[in-house]
Formats: sequence, structure tokens, C-alpha cells
Amino acid sequence: MRISVISGSPKGEKSVTLQYVRFLEEAFPDHTFTVIHAGRDIRAIEHQEEAWNGLLAAVKDCDGVLWATPVYVMLVPAQLKRFIELVGERDVEGAFSGKYAACLTTSIRFFDHTAHAYLHGICDDLGMRYVGFCSAHLEDLRNEAFQEQLILFFTDFLEAIAERRPIQRVFPPLPAPSSPYAPVTPPAAVDTRGRRVVILHDTEPGSGLAAMVGGLAACYGDSVRVAHIRDAAMKGGCLGCCRCAFENTCVYDDGFLAFWEEYVAPADILVMAGTVRDRFLSAAWKQFFDRSFSNGHVPAFAGKQIAYLVEGPLGHLATLREVLDGLAAMEGANLAGIVTSESGETDAALHTLAERSVRLADRGYIAPPTFPAVAGHKIFRDEIWGGMRAIFKADDRYYRQHGLYDFPTRDYRQRIVTRATSLAMSIPAVRRDVVKNMPDYMIQPLEKAIESSRVLAKRKAER
Repeated sequence: MRISVISGSPKGEKSVTLQYVRFLEEAFPDHTFTVIHAGRDIRAIEHQEEAWNGLLAAVKDCDGVLWATPVYVMLVPAQLKRFIELVGERDVEGAFSGKYAACLTTSIRFFDHTAHAYLHGICDDLGMRYVGFCSAHLEDLRNEAFQEQLILFFTDFLEAIAERRPIQRVFPPLPAPSSPYAPVTPPAAVDTRGRRVVILHDTEPGSGLAAMVGGLAACYGDSVRVAHIRDAAMKGGCLGCCRCAFENTCVYDDGFLAFWEEYVAPADILVMAGTVRDRFLSAAWKQFFDRSFSNGHVPAFAGKQIAYLVEGPLGHLATLREVLDGLAAMEGANLAGIVTSESGETDAALHTLAERSVRLADRGYIAPPTFPAVAGHKIFRDEIWGGMRAIFKADDRYYRQHGLYDFPTRDYRQRIVTRATSLAMSIPAVRRDVVKNMPDYMIQPLEKAIESSRVLAKRKAER
């Protein structure tokens, strides 16, 4: 069979992901693999007709498409995102329609599921028959047990093609674009109480998103700064070179760092505004997020209020919402809200967002983390300690300085109590008593916390 491999890595032949593809080529010598370097060659693909026509021919002639890509900031790299946008812009979905597809990703398995869901949705939109995915850790290819699983994954993919296996669509089609937002009532000003507010956007003049940005900016009044992300003058997307790992300094010599320091770093309230392109925001926004990787795994939005303005069907894009939520939570920020163009109450929603973001910033509220942020931080902690710290020096320093290498627990009193309790549980009579009275034992320390709370005492004294 002829397999078109669409590589999302900007590193071309030096791609870690592509080594997994090379392994498959060795394991399946009776099949032909044609690699399309969508990540590496995106500029040529975008501007050179010969390059574009060549890759389309490869897709049209193949029996199956393997999306092979690293995961960059919870999704595919911006370069591959731009390639997918071009397919829609140039109306060539027919080249992909009916093709069997699968995806192979490499990462530290941090939000790899959102990258898979995005590619699955794209395949459904293109009329492809999505068979499944394989998520590999960067080092998994060194493990023979994983090699066996990789072969089984690809065998299933080939069998699906050979059998013309029926594949049901999972992600429903997106609704037709609604009418662009247009303000109905004049925005009411909000007292920002000295908070520094920044709105970043990628609007087109006269668009609904531009109207939303203007409406929200008017709510914040003179305290807001508004900037288009093109003003960052980025020369390109993240290269995956990891040369930023030593001192959190990007290899690019362009305007991104100065833009970040001028707008993002000092903001108390940061609003990011974008339009849905396929199933995410634009490739320009994805490039902005990817380039922020030069901050390493140090929370770049720590203590800030984050908000989003989204033009498009966000209500139908659970994966996009999960990424937007995750970006705020993983960076140590609070998600103050998301306003979309979907409802008929956008004017009121913009004012509410402005008022709430200021109120939360004034109070210093950061929502407690949920599973994605807690699990994500543990993944980073273990990966950096386990081997990445040899290269990611800046991250290692930050983790040491902030006590994030918290295993095993340094609470020695707790360790002693846990050990003693564990030994006591080996005594049958003690175990029976604990089992019988477990609900009481579980709430006892919490009852004591309520009784001795200085926070509650302070509130009572203030009444």
C-alpha cells in the first residue's frame, strides 16, 4: 500500500516523530511511505505552486494518510495547523475525502489527547476515515515492548484500509458561520482600580471579532492597551530545537520577546481574542502559543486574570475550550471568562467580563487547580527530574527554588504518622474499628480546621 505521511515537525528528517515512521518503514517493507514535510516546508507549501501540487498529488494517489507530528502546547505545531488551514482555504478537501487516516504523535504525553482530538475532528471534516492514534513518549522507541505495540497499531491501520472497514464519524460538522457580532448597546465603562489590562488579538478590519475587541476595550476605558499579535513580528514558528532550555532564551532574533515583555509580562488582566479557523484559533495564534515555550515550564501567566474572546462556534468545540482552559490553569492564572459571538447577549457578556476580571484581580483570586493542571504539573515535575533537567537548566532552577520537587514528601511528621498508622492497620481490632468509624475519622481533622480557623475568626470580627 501507499502511505502518505504528513509530518508536522519543523525539524524535517531530524524529527523525533519521523524516527517512529522510519521504524514502521523497516517493519513493513512491502508498503511505500511518502513523507510530506508540512511542518518543515510550510513556507514553500504556502507560496510555491509546485510544492503544493506535489503534495496534493501524493495524497490523492495514496491508500492511507498517517499524520505524524510532535505535540506543541497541547496541539499540533503551528506549521501543521497552517497546512490544515490551507486545505480549507484552497478548497482541496476532495484530495483527502475517503482516505483512511491515523495519527502518530510524540510528546511527554502532556495534553496529547487534545492534539489527537483535534486531528480526529479535522479528519472527520475532510471526509476521511479515522482509524485511531498512537501516542509515543519521546523515548518509547528504545523499548521493545513499545515497538511491538507500534507494529500492532500500524497493522490495524493497514487492515482497516485493506478491508475497507466502515468508520463512523465522531465529531459532528460545525454549524454554518453566524452573522458577525455588531454592538447593540453602547458599552458601559468599568472602574479598573489601577489594574493593567491588555487585549491581544488577530482581528481583520471590520470583522465581528474587531467589534468585540472594541466593545471590551471601551468597557475598560483608558486603562486598556490593545495590540495585534502581528506586531510581535515573529519570523516563524517554534523550531522544536530546545535551545531555549538552558536560559529560557529563544533562538529567534525577532520582536517576540520585546512584545511579550511590553504587553504580556506586566498585565494584571490579559485578554486574548481570536477567530475559529477549522477547529482551533488561527495558525498565527498557535504560533504565538508555541513561541511562548521559550519560557520553559515556568508559569508565564502566574497570578494573572486570563480571558478570551472567541468569534465562532466555541460551543461545538470542546477540545478548543479544554485547551483554552488548560493554558490558563497550567500557567498559574485564573480564567476570568470566555465571551463568544454565539449568543445574542454579547454586549452584556463583554461588560460582565470586564467587571468580573477587575473584581477578581483586585481580590487576587486564583481558582484551585483541577485534574489537568495537577496532573500536568506532576508530569513536568517527573520529566524534568527524571532526565530533562540535564538540558532544561532554567526549569530545573525554578523547580528547585519553588520546592516543586516534592517527592517523597518532606513533611516528616506526616511520614511518621502515615507509617505508624500503616503498622496499626495490621492489627485486626484496630482495622475493624477504623473501617466501622471511617466517615468520622475522615472529617475529624476538617472539623478541627473549622474550629481553629483564623480566617473565619477574622471574618467574624469584621462583621
